[in-house]
Amino acid sequence: MTFNLSRNQFFLLLFIAQTGTVSLSFQTPFINATGRDAWLVFIGVGIFHYVLLLIYEKNYQYFKPGPIASWLFIGYWFLILVSFISYVDYTLAVWAFPDTPQILVIAIMVGISLYANLSRAETVINLSVILVPLIPLFYILLLFAWPNYVWTNLFPIGTLDRSELIKGLLTSQFTFIGIELFLFFRKHVDQQHKVKGRPLFIYQSIWMVFFFSSVLFTLAYFPLVEIKRIPEPIMYILKTQTVSFVERIDLFFIYLWMMWSIITIAIFAFTSIYVLQLHVKGHRKRNTIILHILLVLFPLLFLSKERVAMIQSTLPYFHLFFIMVVPTIVILMNRRKKK
Repeated sequence: MTFNLSRNQFFLLLFIAQTGTVSLSFQTPFINATGRDAWLVFIGVGIFHYVLLLIYEKNYQYFKPGPIASWLFIGYWFLILVSFISYVDYTLAVWAFPDTPQILVIAIMVGISLYANLSRAETVINLSVILVPLIPLFYILLLFAWPNYVWTNLFPIGTLDRSELIKGLLTSQFTFIGIELFLFFRKHVDQQHKVKGRPLFIYQSIWMVFFFSSVLFTLAYFPLVEIKRIPEPIMYILKTQTVSFVERIDLFFIYLWMMWSIITIAIFAFTSIYVLQLHVKGHRKRNTIILHILLVLFPLLFLSKERVAMIQSTLPYFHLFFIMVVPTIVILMNRRKKK
């Protein structure tokens, strides 16, 4: 599978993969773990995210995973996909489609991904462009609630103990999911387009503002006691707002988020097939169809709130293993071979 990426395509692909589904779900567990210190902790998380990107940029040429590492990544992405699809379907059943059979919603989401992945590689890559004019709406809609934000809710800070900090750092890893795609797609970026330096810093800044602001808005809108009972605080903020041109902002946003999530699913499915093709030549169409059949069947096992929470509770540990341990081993082994 051969394709080229412009610098903008590369960063947009990475941004959508990192923000997609988790943009709605990470705030509550993160704030429950860190309390009012959440915004302060996330600044540290953002610094770590940037350092990791810098390390990836410096070493991506040595990242050439063999069959074992590739299959491990494919298994990890499959877990992510099952988790995302299950969560999206459960959330849509609560907010938008309570009477629609869940398997039908899953089949539609996965079917769109299948259609995109059976087309040229550029189809999946360019899907992200659809969201470019829509992403700013995320902020505009939240700003409607500005009069209701109580900024004194952000204080006092400095009350976090060690165990809460560790738990907070683990839950913050949901915002990192997809960062490893940097290592797989960086080599496809046009060599005439510079990535390190200002472009990478701009990407980091956009990522940081996106997630950091959602933490601030949640803390400013809800008392800590209420956040514990609200699984999707952003949706509740939007639900309380009324504007003349949209009857329910929350429904407008849930459809936007659904589109966002479907494109994220397509990107991870595309990445899985791409990495598989590095070691298993041919049969791309067959492998794509098999993967998507599995993506319809497996999420059916995790459609309750408890099961979605169970699979998501394991993701931070798998995630840390696949963004730090596996890349480090692969890079060090290839550096040694080159010497």
